[in-house]
Amino acid sequence: MSYQQCKICSGSLNTAAPLGHKNNYHFLQCPVCTTITVSPFPSLAELQAFYQSYKGTVDYNKKADKKLSRAKKRIKRLIPLSPGKRFLDVGCNYGFTVKSALDLGLQAKGIDIDATAVAASQKTYGTNFFSVSSVEDYAASGQKADILYTSEVIEHVHDPERFVASIAKILDKNGILYLTTPDAGHWRRPKIFADWEQAMPPEHITYFTRKSIALLLEKHGLKVENFTWTLKPNLRVVARKVT
Repeated sequence: MSYQQCKICSGSLNTAAPLGHKNNYHFLQCPVCTTITVSPFPSLAELQAFYQSYKGTVDYNKKADKKLSRAKKRIKRLIPLSPGKRFLDVGCNYGFTVKSALDLGLQAKGIDIDATAVAASQKTYGTNFFSVSSVEDYAASGQKADILYTSEVIEHVHDPERFVASIAKILDKNGILYLTTPDAGHWRRPKIFADWEQAMPPEHITYFTRKSIALLLEKHGLKVENFTWTLKPNLRVVARKVT
């Protein structure tokens, strides 16, 4: 019987009892924090190679008006919670959320590791609002935000612990985080995990539940204020930087 360590709580994952497999990856759940991780876990180099030809970026550009409207509704709910107007979208893609934040009077910026998406955002909405950067590099630069928005990103990243640590560094005390990711604990998730449409390695490599995302955020001084109920198996969490 062999074991692999959970990236969220360091618990042991029993590789002899996977939840299923897909695309040559097994799905392993941590019995301590309930996070589900793929095995073998792809290396950073493997992920970088995968995203060189990632069609999801192109697909995201569809239905722009709908995405702008949805982002504006979400941001309107965050503004009263925030101590200031500095807004950062991590994983900004084609810039719809940043555009919505700008329209609502926020000092908005967006970052993404995809240079093609950033170039398209700059062309459409302005060069001053978007840059090619990882959240880790942005945090290291010392820049801050009052609202940090990151939607459908954390399930892709190689190191979710470092990702959240960087988010916490960017937010000033009392700053607001809005994060969405597929909900591996949702009642509508298929019983056979590999049948779930969101089970799509190596695109999605870490799958969270309410319990596991709250644990990860709290480790870095981000206290969950609420989860938005949704019929779809999707986590939508608002957290506040308390330390």
